[in-house]
Amino acid sequence: MMGKIVAILVALLGAWGSLAQIMPHVFQLRRDGRLVQFLWGPKSIWVAVMLAGFLLGWYIWSLEDRLSTTFSGISAIATSDSTGLRFASWWSSPDGSGCGAAVDASKLATRFRDAFEIALICGFADPKVDKFKDSRITVSPLFTPQTSLSITVPFSKTMSESLESDREATLKKIQPPLPKGTVISLQNIIWLRLVLLPKGFDASRIQTLADVTSHGGELAVEAGLGIGRNVTIK
Repeated sequence: MMGKIVAILVALLGAWGSLAQIMPHVFQLRRDGRLVQFLWGPKSIWVAVMLAGFLLGWYIWSLEDRLSTTFSGISAIATSDSTGLRFASWWSSPDGSGCGAAVDASKLATRFRDAFEIALICGFADPKVDKFKDSRITVSPLFTPQTSLSITVPFSKTMSESLESDREATLKKIQPPLPKGTVISLQNIIWLRLVLLPKGFDASRIQTLADVTSHGGELAVEAGLGIGRNVTIK
C-alpha cells in the first residue's frame, strides 16, 4: 500500500510539473502566493512532521497484515496439501545417510484413513533427470495412519551410491585441483514426499515416484533440504 501511495504522489508531481510548463499562469506557484508562503514559511517544519507521522503510522498499522500474509503463504506451500497430511518437521540423519519426518495426520480424510497407509519417499534432486522417473529413491515401510507419527529410513543402496558418485564428480570439476589432505564440505539437495499407498501393499514395488499413482496410491505433501558431508581430498 505504501508503494502505491508513493507512486501516486510521484505521478501527481510529474503531471503538475508538466502542466506548469504548458500553462504557467495557472499551475506555476508564485513566490508571493499564499500556498508557497504556507509551505515554506515558519510552520513548514510542522507540516513535514505531520506528514512523516502519518506515513509512519500507516506503515505500522499495515505491518501486521503484511507479515501474516507472507508467513501464512510460506507455511501453506511448505507443509500441507489437499490430502490433509502435513509435515511437522523433516530432517536428514546426522551423518547424512538417511531421511526422516514428523508427520501430522490428524486431518487425513476418512476415505484415505480407512483404505491407505502412509510412507515417506526421499530422493536425490537432480535437474537433469525427471524426478518422477528417477529410480535413485528411498522408500520407507508403510505406517498405519495416526494423529502423529515419526518416520526415519536409511538411504537405499542405489541412492547412497548416487550421492557418493555425485560428490566424486564434483571434486573432479574443481580447478585447480586442491592439495591432498584439504577438507571441504559438499552439499546435496534431497526431496522428501509423503505418499498414501493401499493397505497391505508391498512398498518394495515402488521403484520411482510415478509408481505411486500407477499402483493406486496418492502423492501428498513435499519438502526439501540440503545435506552436507565433509570430504578429505586424497
